[in-house]
Amino acid sequence: MMRLRTQRPLLGIMVTELNRDLPFASAIFYQHLTRHGASKGIDVFVFSPNRIDWMQEMVRGYMYDRTQQAWITKLFPLPSLIYDRCFFSNKQSYLTYQYHVRKLRDIPSIRFLGYGLGGKWEVGLLLQRDPALLAYLPETSRLRSGNQLEQWLQSHSDAFLKPQGGSQGKGAIHIHKEDSHFQLQGRDGRNQPILEEFQTWSACWRWLKQAIGSRPYLLQSYLQLHAMNGMSYDVRSLVQKNGRGNWEHTGMAVRVGKPGSITSNLHGGGTAEDAREFLTREFGENKSDQLIDTITMLSTHIPTVLESYHGRLAELGIDFGIDNSGRVWIIEVNSKPGRTIFARLHNERARSKSIANPIHYAGFLLNKQLS
Repeated sequence: MMRLRTQRPLLGIMVTELNRDLPFASAIFYQHLTRHGASKGIDVFVFSPNRIDWMQEMVRGYMYDRTQQAWITKLFPLPSLIYDRCFFSNKQSYLTYQYHVRKLRDIPSIRFLGYGLGGKWEVGLLLQRDPALLAYLPETSRLRSGNQLEQWLQSHSDAFLKPQGGSQGKGAIHIHKEDSHFQLQGRDGRNQPILEEFQTWSACWRWLKQAIGSRPYLLQSYLQLHAMNGMSYDVRSLVQKNGRGNWEHTGMAVRVGKPGSITSNLHGGGTAEDAREFLTREFGENKSDQLIDTITMLSTHIPTVLESYHGRLAELGIDFGIDNSGRVWIIEVNSKPGRTIFARLHNERARSKSIANPIHYAGFLLNKQLS
């Protein structure tokens, strides 16, 4: 295995290790980051925190060789900049990740572009600290018991359940109560559709307990976030730090779910549409302009709120819902967002900016560190 010798700054993309030939996802995205990094004098490589040798302060990682057009394995010194793109399938992998991240954060010469946000509950508590955001946050609590959920359904008729640490719409369930009849619709942990009906609450809760298992869940107001044709949709807004260290709005797009789906995630079979065109078709031009202004305002305000309590962030994917009356809701905030949506729309400007900004911000942090 080669040992990299370089005088150029190193940006390490920290990823979750997968059990396959190339042991990480999003390889094409990271190839683009490599190219942008080279243009800024920064060497980019991909590594798993599990591969750090703490005694030697070295790590085995992957660098994209543009001559060979292939990923090659090398030994790298610990990078001066880290772009955290780790995702977790279980609690053990998260705890292992936390151990390594704490050690990395204790090294003064290393800077993270941003620190990953906690679960949905923790993020919601941070957002609730700002009075200006309260009107945009749906009523939410932790799911603690069957009695709690049964009482909720007696007064609300509908409930929305989602895993506290889930993503891509997996495990999201809408419960509708009518008399003593309960209908469940959503997606299981493997992202497969769920449609169940029960004549008693005890049967319903028994099924839910088995489906949820030991995973912590949130109980939330069910919002009517459907287009006129009945399809579920949301607005994904991407905000990122730029080369001046300032937040900028990279772009927004609408994600439309599959027929019959309660979520609109692209991984669940959803499609992407231009936000202005979609909202104008749904609400008319004047209301569409108002909605885009509101989403843009919230997209620039939310990062400063979260950063003031959480610490440095580099980028955020913010999901907004718009109910049938045209009211905007903050659905979710993700500190490790994808950018597939802009490629699907063939929005080259937003796609290019979404890829280049992490490199530009890395350059800003590097210059700030050296000054």
